[in-house]
Order: sequence, then structure tokens, then C-alpha cells
Amino acid sequence: MSRFFRLRQDAESWFSNIFEKPIETKFDIYYFCLMLGLATGRYSKNKEGTEFIDYFIADYASYQTLIIGLLVITELNKRGIGIKERNEISSLFKEFIDTATRTNLTDEAIDKLNGYASGGYEYLTEKIDTKPYHVEEFLITYYNLFNEAIENNPQWLSSV
Repeated sequence: MSRFFRLRQDAESWFSNIFEKPIETKFDIYYFCLMLGLATGRYSKNKEGTEFIDYFIADYASYQTLIIGLLVITELNKRGIGIKERNEISSLFKEFIDTATRTNLTDEAIDKLNGYASGGYEYLTEKIDTKPYHVEEFLITYYNLFNEAIENNPQWLSSV
């Protein structure tokens, strides 16, 4: 297990032609993939990739609690835990939250986020035939895919 965010090498390559404003960091790419993975519940245990950072960069620091919350909601849904099952929810928080780390996440939670980012990348490449060449076109397509994923996810629809 690792405390590092991991970006798949094929994701880096797939995004290479649009690595420009507003997509300027590896964390931007990671975030696009992660959000789709969480919204669709798509998870992949792909361990290949580059560990690139062990904290939320400044542009995402204010979204850290949102990302953690979305991970918890996704995992509650995946595990079939209802919102009123306090003991199970408490156990999940103990499994995922570690306030002694820069991310406030355990190794397991980081691994889960990396798995959802990997799954989101797979979902993205299934829905878009070729790697993007124009950032504007990608952002429009991504926006539509993301909205569709939210509309098809009743847990997200009621929480966002």
C-alpha cells in the first residue's frame, strides 16, 4: 500500500496532447479520472503507474473534504451500507481516515482513490474513441459524460 496518489502511465499518454491550460498538472488528470470513477462506481486495481504526490495540491486542497466525502459515499453504496447504519459508517471512517497524515487518509483510502481514478480512466477511454487533441472539445465531452454519470447515480444525485 502507498500514501501516494498514483497516475496510470497510459492515462498520462492519453492526456498528453491536451496537457495545457487548464489541464496543467498530473493532479488535474488524476482528478478528471477520479471524479468519473467515483461518479460511475468504476474501480480498477491497475497497479501500474507513477506515484506522483502524497498530498492534495493547492488547487485541490479546498476540495479535499469533498473528495473524501465522495469516496465514503461511493464505498457505502458499494458495500450496501445504509445511511442509518452508524456502526458500519463509523468503521468505514476508521478504515479511511487518518488525521496524522497530510491527506487525512489511510493507505487503504489512498489505494481506493487510486483504484477509482484508474476505473474512471477506463470508463473515459471506453466512451471517447480516440485520445483528445483539443482541450476545449475534451472539456465539453467530459462535462457531458460526468453529468450523465451523476444522473445515473442516485446516491450522488441526492448528495451533490
